[in-house]
Parts: sequence; C-alpha cells; structure tokens
Amino acid sequence: MKDNYLVITADVEDDGTVGLNGIVSARGFSGTGEAWFNVSQVIEFSEQLEHFAKTTENPPEIFGGNLDGEGSLINKLLSLRFYSLSNYRVGVQVEFADHPYTGCRTEEIACVKVDSSP
Repeated sequence: MKDNYLVITADVEDDGTVGLNGIVSARGFSGTGEAWFNVSQVIEFSEQLEHFAKTTENPPEIFGGNLDGEGSLINKLLSLRFYSLSNYRVGVQVEFADHPYTGCRTEEIACVKVDSSP
C-alpha cells in the first residue's frame, strides 16, 4: 500500500448490524478502529455521502463506539467526517481508537486522529 491510505471494510451480520473496521496511515501516523452500527445507520451514511459527492452540501459523518447504559457514547472508537474544501475537493477527518480495557485511564487508550485532505 501507499504511505497515505484509508481502508474501511464492513462486516454485515444477520441480526441487522454491521461492523465498520478501518485502518489509516497518513504522514507517519497510523491506527485502526472499529465500531458497530445498525445497518440502517450505515445505509443512511452512504446515501448522505453519495449526495455530498454530488452537491458538497450537508457533510456526512458517522461515529460509534462504546455506549453507557443510557445509550450515550462514552468511548469514540471510529469516526469519519467528510467536509468540503471547494466544489471539486473534499477532505475527511478520521479518528480511530482501541477498545479500552477494564480499569484503564483515558490517556492509556491508543488513538489516532488524522485529516486526509488532498
């Protein structure tokens, strides 16, 4: 692979969920992340991304990770946020983090956040 890349794969399950797994490398930094979503969330994100590619309106974002008992995100493990640079150029901000282990401090969780604008 090249020095700078982003690869996202989808693991679709029979129960209506999909795991998005990512690996990124940019300017010497690299990392991996994964999060699970309802299939409908990923379909909605892909539709938003398709619309954004045609119009550069309403930049799409998807993120997920560990939730608390009330459904609030407590650890972001995967995030993809697209944005417009011009009518012909877009960027994507990628954020990946490892799953935290029991008793770890937030600072111990390996993470990477890169911007892959052209």
